[in-house]
Amino acid sequence: MKSYWNKLKDSFTEKKERGEIDIGGILVMGIGMVFLAVGFIMYPIIMTATDALLAWICTANASITDATFTGFTAIVGIVPLLVLIGFLSAAVFSMYLGVKIMRGAAGDTKLDLGTMLLLGLSLIFIAIGLIILPVTLEAICSVLTGDGSGLSASYVGLSPILLVTPLMILISFISGAVISGFFGIKRLGA
Repeated sequence: MKSYWNKLKDSFTEKKERGEIDIGGILVMGIGMVFLAVGFIMYPIIMTATDALLAWICTANASITDATFTGFTAIVGIVPLLVLIGFLSAAVFSMYLGVKIMRGAAGDTKLDLGTMLLLGLSLIFIAIGLIILPVTLEAICSVLTGDGSGLSASYVGLSPILLVTPLMILISFISGAVISGFFGIKRLGA
């Protein structure tokens, strides 16, 4: 029976591995770090954008604010939390997947341009959504105020649709970010 030290010495001298490294695992772990970095870089920008949306007042009619639109203020208020949780989750999942790939338990990885584009689209959806919303709010406000006389009564049912439109736009951009990010990460491990 070998002593503990002899077993330890033998484990260092035996050549059981060839030193192969799965570059896909390293790349996926790198993507996790990028998600973490970009998340914290974008976070102050997202906070500024959401603060501007929460303080928005129509230029044509000061009585129309962000609170005028149905459910908009509550969803804008939760966007920074959703974005932070999203980036942290994507980073943790990517790092976990990278470790799993390095151990050989994840099977074949697909690091192609389409996967990278899906991951990048998730960031672009958030940015475009926050950039386009003030323009959308002003456009809807101009339709609601008309020429100062308000919305014409001949447009039946238009006002409730216009009041919920900013909420729908924001939810669609957040959903687009979540879905493209999910499928981008899913394709990494597929």
